[in-house]
Amino acid sequence: MLPAKRRARIIEFLRREEMASLKELAERLDMSVSTIRRDVEYLCTTGHLMRTHGGAMMNVSDRKGFEPEAAISSELESDAKLRIGKRAAALIQPGQTVLMDSGTTTLAAAEALVARDVPFTAVTNDLSIASIFSQSRTINTFVAGGNVRPGSSTLLGASAVRMIEQLRADIAIIGAHAVSTDGLSDSSIELCEVKRAIISAAEFVVLLVDSSKFFRRSFSLFGALEDIGLIITDDRINPEILKELKQRNIPVETVSEEVA
Repeated sequence: MLPAKRRARIIEFLRREEMASLKELAERLDMSVSTIRRDVEYLCTTGHLMRTHGGAMMNVSDRKGFEPEAAISSELESDAKLRIGKRAAALIQPGQTVLMDSGTTTLAAAEALVARDVPFTAVTNDLSIASIFSQSRTINTFVAGGNVRPGSSTLLGASAVRMIEQLRADIAIIGAHAVSTDGLSDSSIELCEVKRAIISAAEFVVLLVDSSKFFRRSFSLFGALEDIGLIITDDRINPEILKELKQRNIPVETVSEEVA
């Protein structure tokens, strides 16, 4: 297993359990204690985790601007992201104009759209998504120009925002670092400026977030729950959170392994 995938599995486990010993992590994740120790030390050094006596715990609950490094982020909740992306791709109809936000879950939706081979026009601020769409002969792709965010394929800045603000799209597919009663938030002000423009430019907005994103807060708000036409998440979402969203008349669709 690649290091990024191993470290993502450790983070996923500690998100659920909050704290664990190295021995427990090794047993539950089917890894050697020595491998777990090295990965935990790395994740503590990079700020993902905090060491405890004989183990580790999550270290980011109160750090609103923190986000995992790109390689680890792409592996976090990867199965859920694939299912969510596949469901989102099924919503796109031939001839539509679609705004595609940058992110690992929207990237999964882009891969599923290429597999569907549906003709539509796409606009994205993500070079990886644009590259995936370039494999299709039926997707007409535009890239919102801007500055490349270090360590990622995301395009940010005033030029990206201006281009998106001039558009009117049928649907937007967006992601978020966190979702709370306050609204949708992410770890960067520049990211949020682009996301606000995407929301404003679309007639219908679909939010793709795995269940680990509820109910958390990140650094900068970019939208309200009421801005969203549909949330697609996985079926591990807390029932109380699901109930609260439905009480606020926020449409939510959950996907499970059985329908993937």
